[in-house]
Amino acid sequence: MYKWFISHLPQTVAFKENKGCLRWSTRLMSLTNDDISWYDRAYDTVQIIDSCGEFSNVPLLGTCGGISYNPILARRQLGFPLKDKPNNILLEGVFFQEGKDPQGLKARMVRAWRKIHKKGRSELGPKNCIALEPYTTWVRKRASEYLMPYEYPRPTPLVVVGPSTLPNQGVIDDPDDAWTSLLPQSSKFWKRRCDRLAKEKADMEAAYEREVKRLRAAYLPASRASRDP
Repeated sequence: MYKWFISHLPQTVAFKENKGCLRWSTRLMSLTNDDISWYDRAYDTVQIIDSCGEFSNVPLLGTCGGISYNPILARRQLGFPLKDKPNNILLEGVFFQEGKDPQGLKARMVRAWRKIHKKGRSELGPKNCIALEPYTTWVRKRASEYLMPYEYPRPTPLVVVGPSTLPNQGVIDDPDDAWTSLLPQSSKFWKRRCDRLAKEKADMEAAYEREVKRLRAAYLPASRASRDP
């Protein structure tokens, strides 16, 4: 998973070296649409596993339990366009912990992998890794519902190696417009934070002034008394 994740990130020297020792959260939030390597043509002829057995998505099993994976959200990385809001049933969340499986999900997941449903160009259409407006509108709405007040820093200029392998039509390219429109609650979030910091600053200044006055009141009379004959 780590190697797959890294393969989509910029391969520029500035990003890879990270001389500023920036945290991953800062580095990732500074990326724009054009910084991401969305698709590798090596997958042009590959069919994708779209679902398994009775599940509308792909169940994944691990040593500590199981969880569902929604390949419909990864179609752009697989070379297919994201055109519209996904059907809710395709985003169904399935989860269980080892030893806590009252619904028998583990056995159902094992059976599901005996019947794999694949899709390719004949079902999903021609390859074109783009995200159209109806889909990005849905993403903005979900971001608003889940209140994701992500900060948008640009720590270092990234030199983009070149355009994406496939055209990025219909995608938000302006980083400021992208994150501002994606996070309509962000202005309120940052206003509350600024107000809180301003209050903390005012409280600290007031405490400092009180301490200065206390010290002056305590030491100045003693200092004057020691100088008097």
